[in-house]
Amino acid sequence: MQIIKRIQSGFDFPEDVLLFLRIFMLASVLPLLVKFLSIPKLMNIITPRTPVPGVKCDDITRKKIEKYTDYILGANCWIYNSTCLKRSLIMYSFLRKYGMNVRVCFGVKYKKEMSVGLEGNQLDGHAWLLYNGDIYLEKNIQVTKTYIMTYCYPEISDDVRGKGFIPAIEGFK
Repeated sequence: MQIIKRIQSGFDFPEDVLLFLRIFMLASVLPLLVKFLSIPKLMNIITPRTPVPGVKCDDITRKKIEKYTDYILGANCWIYNSTCLKRSLIMYSFLRKYGMNVRVCFGVKYKKEMSVGLEGNQLDGHAWLLYNGDIYLEKNIQVTKTYIMTYCYPEISDDVRGKGFIPAIEGFK
């Protein structure tokens, strides 16, 4: 009984429990999807065909999606650990499901690794969201701007290229 009361206190409405469970389910299968599918196939699967009818992604819904995603991935146990890839893909899928036209982007940069016997450049990857051409829901936008975008889904059109952190991705076509 104590567990049920604690679970109920974390949600404002019954629909919130369903949203939480859907995010949990995607977080559970996402590692397998990432491992066995190409990025285009993965994006095709997790991109909703149509938004939820009659529902708009207002600020409250967006905050719930972000809160539940961060809570699940923040558990840091087994497959539920927070990585930029998992967070971006889950948030992308659910924000689009609720009618928000976000994009998920992947980028790389060189990082200097000076380890025992290791010198030189190594690649570091990052995934993030774009909304209206701007980096969206990132804790440190300046760090994200240091990555060179290698892939974005859906593809970026020329009208979006002129916004946001475009100097960091000038050569991207």
